[in-house]
Amino acid sequence: MPGKTTTKPKTPSNKTASKGKKPAAKSRPKSAKVEVAELKKIPQKRADLDIDHFLELLYEERDRLEEELEQVRSSPTDVENAIPEEGEGGGEEDTADMASALMDKEMDLSVEDEIDDMLAQVDHALTKIEEGTYGICDISGNPIPKSRLEAIPWASLTVECQALAEGD
Repeated sequence: MPGKTTTKPKTPSNKTASKGKKPAAKSRPKSAKVEVAELKKIPQKRADLDIDHFLELLYEERDRLEEELEQVRSSPTDVENAIPEEGEGGGEEDTADMASALMDKEMDLSVEDEIDDMLAQVDHALTKIEEGTYGICDISGNPIPKSRLEAIPWASLTVECQALAEGD
């Protein structure tokens, strides 16, 4: 039809904003298999790595984190119920309930931030696969040992560079 175009993006984005508070997806998009197939074709600087294996590990971790994030976001917080109604006693017990509810909410937000950070790291690793640089240290440009990638598939730094980045 003239004037109306419908184009679909070639590959869906699996990226999640690291601090954006949008609801987590249930899983990869249905077209992710096409994306994974395309990712497998990208030439990598590290030919010694089984990219299929690391893609599987990264997507499993991403799915796990998204599920955990959804659980944290959907967990009820009882801050409103801890606030005493006008005319109620408002004694020490109510204050303790309020403090406890606020502490729980703060812990949930902290956990949510940690999960968002982990998702960003996993997405960064997936981006490195897209760029053909998976398994290469972001700082030194040296190969990240395969054993480190097996333990932490989203690692983007060698142990030495990680220690420097953390100030150890």
